[in-house]
Amino acid sequence: MIILNSKRDDAWGEGRRESFFPLQEGSDTKICFQYEQDKIIIQLPTGNPLSFPIRFPTMGTPYLAMKNLHLKSVIVT
Repeated sequence: MIILNSKRDDAWGEGRRESFFPLQEGSDTKICFQYEQDKIIIQLPTGNPLSFPIRFPTMGTPYLAMKNLHLKSVIVT
C-alpha cells in the first residue's frame, strides 16, 4: 500500500491511500518526484503516475518513509 500525506504544524492532513504496491522484492526501483505549481507527480516503475496536491508552499520533500524495504541509495538531481 502507498500512502500520500502532508504534515504541517505537527498535524497530518487527510491522507490518500493507493491499494496497489508496484515494487518487487529483489529488484532495483526508480521513483521520480516532479514538482509542479499545484501538485507533485510521482512516477512509479509501473509507468502509472500518482498525483498529490501541494497543500502549502514547500521547498521539497523533507520526509519520505518506507517500511519493510531495504534502501540502497538515493539520488537527487
